[in-house]
Amino acid sequence: MECMKTAAVFLAAAMSICAAGFRARAAEQTADGVRLAVSADKPAYRADENITFSIILENNSGRDLTDITVKSMIPADYRAADGSNPVLRSTYMQAGGSLTGELVLIPERQSSGHTAPQTTAAVTEPLETTEPQHTSSSATETRASETADHAGNDSAPEQTRHSGKVAVFLAIAAALSGGGFLLMRKGKGKSLVIVCCIAAGGMLYPASDVRAAESEAKSFSVRETVTVDGRQYDLTAEVSFTMETEDMQAAVAEYYEDNSEQIISVEEVEEKTEVFTEKEAIRFMAERGFTEYPLTFDYNMDGSYADETEASPDSDAQHPMYQTYFAAEDGSIWTVFIVGKMITANPASYNLQSDLDTQVLVSETETLTSYTEMGNKLYTTIPKDSAVRLKIVDQITSKKLNEMTYEEVMNP
Repeated sequence: MECMKTAAVFLAAAMSICAAGFRARAAEQTADGVRLAVSADKPAYRADENITFSIILENNSGRDLTDITVKSMIPADYRAADGSNPVLRSTYMQAGGSLTGELVLIPERQSSGHTAPQTTAAVTEPLETTEPQHTSSSATETRASETADHAGNDSAPEQTRHSGKVAVFLAIAAALSGGGFLLMRKGKGKSLVIVCCIAAGGMLYPASDVRAAESEAKSFSVRETVTVDGRQYDLTAEVSFTMETEDMQAAVAEYYEDNSEQIISVEEVEEKTEVFTEKEAIRFMAERGFTEYPLTFDYNMDGSYADETEASPDSDAQHPMYQTYFAAEDGSIWTVFIVGKMITANPASYNLQSDLDTQVLVSETETLTSYTEMGNKLYTTIPKDSAVRLKIVDQITSKKLNEMTYEEVMNP
């Protein structure tokens, strides 16, 4: 009899282990070698408890991934805790790479002080994530609005002109924002267009095809179910990505070879010492007169994507690249970049107006330093005119950019 009881205990334990194993497998999925897993910190919660769940994305496909977005669906009756991001992004992930995140959900009844309507296992619509959500956008808009308000103390024509400039700035800033490289689809294939000083995370020379490459856009989702006071709630994550058929790092290296008169140096970012901290970069830009709009960064020193985060004047953290905007008195809009410790300015609105086949960048040297997330490297090159044309000035300052005319800039 005792043996039978012992056997029953072992059987129950085995069934529990199998059930747990089944549940863990049900909360993950692998497609084409890409694995997405969702895991809650426990299976059951009280109605007043926060739910914490982790998300893991692993690339075991043997191929490069680009345009990666992982969206978490927020269950009804819950909201994401402050600082807890329901969207994870990466512009590039090589084979063997991974992306992880944690989302904390707070019961609405806890935050609002009343009981929210109950819905069984309902899920809210996912966040719209076609365009990156930038942490600095609200700050930028606020500062622009404040500037427009100050203009109200002047004459009416001046106010109208300045308000129009702010509107143009916001429109161009929205159009030019976005981390990493820009992938332009052409026909059935795709050309990798690497943008320097236009996209927030631009890497090389503007508007130049690296090479046509076939790719496949894919997506799938995974769901973990938990109970809250006996009710079931689904924790769902959906991943979308593009699977490349070519080695993107090799494509970038080939592009530099083809579009540079000379490659001066190629440096691993994590081994680079000539890189500003956040507070150093803010001070450097302030000395040049670039203080009207926030200074932001897109990448950390390990190459991870930071989704355009505003730099802090108290931070000693380093980043390979920073960017800000400048609105000149003639209405032109500029993006100003620090890559490593080199400053470059892109006359964004001038370039949009120009009929030139290549873009013009304003530089203090004949060399261009650019960052690529694919391999996490800094390239210093002398670019070919067919890739980018450099307008050389003694020093890039807000005063200098304000004095430069379209004709002067676009005829380097």
